[in-house]
Amino acid sequence: MIRKTLIAVSAVSALFLVASTAHAQTADEIVAKNLAAKGGIEKILAIQAIRTTGTMTGMGPQALTMVSISKRPNLSRQEMTMNGQTIVMAFDGKAARMINPMAGPGVIDVPAEQVEMIKDQSDMDGPLVDYKKKGNTVEYMGTEGNLIHLRVLRKALPMQEIYLDAKTFLEAKVTTQVPGSGVLETLLTDYRAVQGLMMPFSIKTVAAGMTVNEMKVDKIEINPVVDNAVFTIK
Repeated sequence: MIRKTLIAVSAVSALFLVASTAHAQTADEIVAKNLAAKGGIEKILAIQAIRTTGTMTGMGPQALTMVSISKRPNLSRQEMTMNGQTIVMAFDGKAARMINPMAGPGVIDVPAEQVEMIKDQSDMDGPLVDYKKKGNTVEYMGTEGNLIHLRVLRKALPMQEIYLDAKTFLEAKVTTQVPGSGVLETLLTDYRAVQGLMMPFSIKTVAAGMTVNEMKVDKIEINPVVDNAVFTIK
């Protein structure tokens, strides 16, 4: 009886220790592990520009080729080509403009209410890097299965829920409440090392349980030479 009691006490103590350790894990500690898993803050901040080339499905009956370019501080350009026609959207840090031959000739100004979201998406680092300087708040919400749940409250932007793989500490899922569109889920898988940085090579967007689009990355270039002029459409 004494032996059984001691075993039971030991088991309870072990469970209490595990629970206490998990509870003691702070948002800052988790964010630090995430940044380290990606390759470290120094390597992340050393990225001045990045170009991603891949194939996207779900935007129509045929797959399209997509080239995405980002450059500090918040410049971005996306080119989507299908059936010989190319849609271009560029953000020069202030205004976003688009060329869409399928919608007609000429340059289209992106509505002002969408520009802030585009600016946010042009941030190469994501919401966790220097989040306090950005005015964000990160809360540790606990674990859900094999995922660590972080909630990111952002200034003037929709809240995001970030789920990290509990083993790798890399992003597995990001959900964003998009005004007028509901909740969008971004699923990130197939991480590979690119110049010492871990990057997802499969990115799927899901809304209401249905896949909106999925991008399979073919190539990621770190710090390619990019002229700022490509981010302005005239």
